[in-house]
Amino acid sequence: MMFQVPAHVSMGWISKPNKFVMQVKVNMLDVSDGDAIIVELEKSGQRMVMVIDGGMVGHYLTKLKPKLQEVLKRNGKAAPDIVVCTHYDSDHIGGLIPLIEDYIDGVKEVWVHETPEVLKDLGNGRDLMDQVVEHADELVLDSAAKVGSNGVTMLQEKAEFLIESIGQLKQLLSLVPERKVRNVFHGDGPKFAHWPEVKVLGPTREYFEELFPPNKKSYELLSEELREHVLFEGFNRFQQLAGLKSCDKLKDEQTASITATNRASIIIAIDCDKGRLLFTGDAGISSFKRIPDWERELRDLYFLKIPHHGSNNNISKEISELMNPVHAYNSGNRHQDDEVLDCFDSKARNFSVKTTKLNGDLSFEA
Repeated sequence: MMFQVPAHVSMGWISKPNKFVMQVKVNMLDVSDGDAIIVELEKSGQRMVMVIDGGMVGHYLTKLKPKLQEVLKRNGKAAPDIVVCTHYDSDHIGGLIPLIEDYIDGVKEVWVHETPEVLKDLGNGRDLMDQVVEHADELVLDSAAKVGSNGVTMLQEKAEFLIESIGQLKQLLSLVPERKVRNVFHGDGPKFAHWPEVKVLGPTREYFEELFPPNKKSYELLSEELREHVLFEGFNRFQQLAGLKSCDKLKDEQTASITATNRASIIIAIDCDKGRLLFTGDAGISSFKRIPDWERELRDLYFLKIPHHGSNNNISKEISELMNPVHAYNSGNRHQDDEVLDCFDSKARNFSVKTTKLNGDLSFEA
């Protein structure tokens, strides 16, 4: 398969002749099942550095900071211009906290969705744990069996993850001056300088508010986190997929299980002469279809950051055929489903499919 080819790392991006109106370099770091991406942009002597997610907290010193220092030096900058937290899961937001602590004085904008109203009064973590145990059977109605002690433990672990993630979001917001926080939605872009090539495609504010209505309960959010972990799901799914072509194995809106947190991911488009680059966070099928004029916005991409670490829950055959990327890169490990990468690899227009799971840190230029 093409995605097994070792990643090519070019060192001459900044110094090569300005062949295109805007040059783009994407640095995708190997942070297991997380995202840590540094994007370098250059046009007409202007340069911009964006950090899109930061992996887990522990990835900052080992992966993100060393690469960021290299990128900043290459671009003559003291700090990234824009820091993006696509959503508040720990494997995306964690490494951004120490980054903000180190660089916030020089950062111009932080793109992040503020704490959803339903989670602002999350309160004592013990209270949520009690709710998890009390509502355990309700939370996994998809399962054929009642939840046993192992199931309750799994629910508690997911609850701890949610509590940790919300705590990290609150911590991140506390570190950023209010004037630098951008609660971005569809149509937004950089304010500090003229970069119309960079814009937010999703979510819309309306879609975000649908995902996090004020009357939603914390344990209901947990139920969404648990759907892909229901007992025997993997075995049953394997049985159902046997004998199908890779693209036919992909889920659709009816069969995919995607959390509200993931669906609310900030989706960013960057346009250059070669085409559109799309950064998706952990967005899902409905996230893409709720982008205004989504069929035009997502058609025939030049570069795709495959959503949610290559999970089959987040991309459909319809969406994959529409996006039809020339290059598709994935940052993932446990969540990576080979049929997703195989599907993109099978398309005639595709030139490269690469994954940090096999290739380590990835670099891409346009």
